Amino acid sequence: MYIMRSFIPTTLLALALSPALHAQTVTMSVEEYQERKADGTLPPQFHVTYSTLPVAGVSVNTAKPQGRPKGGGGQVNGDCNCWIQPTGEYTLAMGPNDDNSTNQIPLPFQFNLYGDLYSSCWINNNGNITFTGSVGSYSAGGFPAGTDTVMVAPFWGDVDTRNGLGTVKYLITPTALYVNWDNVGYYSVHGDLRNSFQLIITDGTDPVIGVGKNVSFCYKDMQWTTGDASGGHNGFGGYPATVGANRGNDVDFIQFGRFDHAGSSYDGPFGQPDGISWLSGQNFTFTTAVSTQNIPPIVSSSFLCDTVHVCNGELVDFNVTFLTPEADQVITAGSGSAPTLPGYQETITDNGTTYVINSQFIPTVDDVGFHTITYTATDNGNPALTTTVDIVIEVTYTPVPPPIITGDTIACEGQGVVLTAQDGFETYLWNNMYNGPVILVGPGTYQVYATAGFCRLASNTITVTGAPTPHPVIDGVLFNCGGNPAVLSTTEPYAAYNWSNGSHDPTVSVGTGTYSVSVTNNEGCNGTSPSVNVNSANSPDAMFSSDPTGEVFPGTTVVYTNTTNPNGTTIVSWVWTFDTLGTAMGQTASWTYDMPGIYAVTLTVTTTDGCTDTFVYHQVVIPTDIFQPNVFSPNGDGYNDVLEFSGAEFYPNTSLKVFNRWGQEVFSSSNYKNTWKGTDMPEGTYFYILKLQSGKDYTGQVTLLR
Repeated sequence: MYIMRSFIPTTLLALALSPALHAQTVTMSVEEYQERKADGTLPPQFHVTYSTLPVAGVSVNTAKPQGRPKGGGGQVNGDCNCWIQPTGEYTLAMGPNDDNSTNQIPLPFQFNLYGDLYSSCWINNNGNITFTGSVGSYSAGGFPAGTDTVMVAPFWGDVDTRNGLGTVKYLITPTALYVNWDNVGYYSVHGDLRNSFQLIITDGTDPVIGVGKNVSFCYKDMQWTTGDASGGHNGFGGYPATVGANRGNDVDFIQFGRFDHAGSSYDGPFGQPDGISWLSGQNFTFTTAVSTQNIPPIVSSSFLCDTVHVCNGELVDFNVTFLTPEADQVITAGSGSAPTLPGYQETITDNGTTYVINSQFIPTVDDVGFHTITYTATDNGNPALTTTVDIVIEVTYTPVPPPIITGDTIACEGQGVVLTAQDGFETYLWNNMYNGPVILVGPGTYQVYATAGFCRLASNTITVTGAPTPHPVIDGVLFNCGGNPAVLSTTEPYAAYNWSNGSHDPTVSVGTGTYSVSVTNNEGCNGTSPSVNVNSANSPDAMFSSDPTGEVFPGTTVVYTNTTNPNGTTIVSWVWTFDTLGTAMGQTASWTYDMPGIYAVTLTVTTTDGCTDTFVYHQVVIPTDIFQPNVFSPNGDGYNDVLEFSGAEFYPNTSLKVFNRWGQEVFSSSNYKNTWKGTDMPEGTYFYILKLQSGKDYTGQVTLLR
């Protein structure tokens, strides 16, 4: 007996903004909600919790729904038809509504969503089911998403079923939930375009979508993408609709695409938004029973049924499409294989993210029996993963081919590999005594025995070998001054690198920050290093001023003041050195000079990072007077060889003119440095005029002796 659940109209709802919009909760009436949605004052992404009475009762239908007929392979006889039409067995999930949801629905089985097990769910009018609460958000976000979007979404968009615009119905069996959005319209009360799509989730043992798989998306005619309140116009544009599943941890998810326009264009799950017609007729079956960020290619075809019946002489023409549900991956290889069908031919269309194998053949009388076409596709993930799907062709009845084991052949240290046996069999017994089509194993050799009717078929064998997991250690100088980058590498080489700054080179040059590296060894095993902190600090530009400035006389006290540019850092040390006279500390220093001379004053500054810089200033201390010689002897004996005015060297731009006794000028310099030797001048008395820049003159006579 199947009991219908009565529908309770919604009277109040709570509107909760998503975390990115500064979460808050507002309670409002349905009327106020519709007014705000219509005038655009609701945020584009949010969650709605409905205040309704508890579910009166939910029945479990022990009979499987009728559907998935085994059709012919040619253009005339049709295909496998994944769509299961809702009948009297189904329950109306919600009456005509916009953005509504069911109450929490208990499930008689556990659904595995990337490692999280759920035994209840909410069906949301807007093309999805959720597991931690109802969601009324009508503007879809992309996947991955956070904890407020724990969802399986065959088509997350703004569905509107008011005024007779289609229905949302569901059916529960002991191992599966069926939900059909049948001929539904879009907001606000538009029925010019309609969508029909179906979701099936199972416990992974129900053969309706294949043992080992637990999610199926099926699409009939898909015509619209976007409601008016999501920036759409006439059913398109604005926020794209989303197709996929999301665990809610920003890591585990699958996305088949986002759709915002008419037509059948498609450039992969993470390219530009795609055309809605591409979904029409598609069927995706996959598993969310493994928590992983690296998903193997997903297969889609209209012929994914148990057996395709064909007639001899009939043209069999169909496509098998593989998709990569990850943004950074493409399919690198794929093919079909039909060794028992001599006339089998195929052509391949590959754009990286979609890999389409078109199969054609005409069976002959000699081909009577069962034939398996095996399709495989491999992505460039890390590690690369392969998906295999078999389509069984029956010309007449013969035992089905044996199962095929697929999976990785290298088990990294501390991890296992997933081995999957071809689905479609009744029971599975592995040689390690485990049951089921999927097992997690370590190193060893494996085989599975599967039954189909009275047949017990032995699979191929697959050998899994062990490999060490790398433990990379980052090497390099982690601190430097001057803003220069640090060069980081690992202490040993690996086959591949993925640095936290996005580089894939063995060596990277980085600035200040925290860095780690994930590596892959030659066996394909991954490991991540501990993080290191790099400090590429700026150096200061040392500088100081003096008071008084310029040259000073003996006995003068000069005060020096730090004027260093710290370049964004903080100076913590100032060390002054006054030639060989002494030292001082602090931002200012002073020194009294007793003797004439040129003294090197050095300031060394140090920042909080330990970076230093030095500035040197030569303090000139000039004598108060100049010594005037009366004789010099340029005879090369190294003593008194030049006309030297002691002290004049401290005065800049001092000019000298020398005259013989007849008043003739024999030497002139505008900046005399005590260098005149009277070369080629005879012995005798000479007269001079030494003039300082200040205007002061020194005159006299000097005798030149050889």
